[in-house]
Amino acid sequence: MQAYLDLVASERISFDNFPPAVFALDKANEAYASVSGSTRNSLVALLKYSEDAAADRSMPLPLAAQASRGPIGVTLVGAGGFAQGMHLPNLRKLKDQFSLRGVVSRTGANAKAVGQQFGAAFAGTDFKAAVDDRDTSLILIATRHHLHGSMVLEALRAGKNVLVEKPLALRETELDAIESFYAQRAGQRAPLLMTGFNRRFSPAMKQAKQWLAARSTPLMVNYRMNAGFIPLNHWVHGEEGGGRNLGEACHIYDLFAFLTAGNPVRVTAECVSATGRQWNANDNFMATIAYSDGSLCSLTYTSLGSKEFPKERMEIFCDGTVIELDDYRSLKMTGRKAGAWRAAAPAKGQFQELEDLAAWFRDPSAPWPISLTDQLAVSRVALEVERQLKPTSPDA
Repeated sequence: MQAYLDLVASERISFDNFPPAVFALDKANEAYASVSGSTRNSLVALLKYSEDAAADRSMPLPLAAQASRGPIGVTLVGAGGFAQGMHLPNLRKLKDQFSLRGVVSRTGANAKAVGQQFGAAFAGTDFKAAVDDRDTSLILIATRHHLHGSMVLEALRAGKNVLVEKPLALRETELDAIESFYAQRAGQRAPLLMTGFNRRFSPAMKQAKQWLAARSTPLMVNYRMNAGFIPLNHWVHGEEGGGRNLGEACHIYDLFAFLTAGNPVRVTAECVSATGRQWNANDNFMATIAYSDGSLCSLTYTSLGSKEFPKERMEIFCDGTVIELDDYRSLKMTGRKAGAWRAAAPAKGQFQELEDLAAWFRDPSAPWPISLTDQLAVSRVALEVERQLKPTSPDA
């Protein structure tokens, strides 16, 4: 049903040649009769809610009584594959620190199914249900990218703490509005904002940061992302996704900010020139960022490589040493005896991200897990790269 509804929403299924008969909700029996049996007089019937009915189809869920009541009430907004495969299992593992209050999704069926599976107290389709729920302390936004900026602002203005999957926003105007929100509350206690730049929380990067703590020279960083091919008709490439630079490469710009602890002072970017139409400008490019501490960090992002090759590799050159990262499975240093780090599978920091967030809730006077300065600067680096890759793109 979810796949079918997505096809309808994307207009890949059309009912133009099948004008529907419309029935009020309380005439459901007549609606079904009109499309079935010997009396069938239509191929399509629609059920219509009354004009004064609430747009949200929120519902309490019977499993709520069995849900673990942790100290941090979380409502998930956007129950897609990533949220179901990553965030919700991690929240369950941390059930002594988080409690799932609600699930909000584009369709009520999906919200209800996911809510029941993970023991939420309510499920629905209206973002306002998450904002208005008194027991929700944290809104976790995992919708498609074009909704992030506006949802973040609405949640913050309602006093809710926010964890939003990357990117923070797709438009400069949205970043400006978020920055203005906090500027107007300078010196006051304002809700937390955290973008899901999980790689800085990975065990490998925390180890690398320790190795670099006493460095005396700037960093030279080369990061290579063998991203893999995604067809151009995928939502990631469209208005809902914003493209792969804004939607994924921002992870690496944040990692550069984390490693250098500097401010970006110059950005340059250039993409592959290809005659074929199967690639976008932001599918295969190189971006270089210079930082205020003198460091120079470069990202090679490509969809041209083999899936058999590791997705992410990085080399850091500093103080006569080289630190090598291999796909978040291993980390080693050459030039100084410092041991090594290894994992059986890629550990990109999604679980540790939630652990650090829970630690902040226990001590809200502590610095945020990611500073607002970094979140805004990283997002603006991504927008600048996008402008250079696609100079004719409008900047909203």
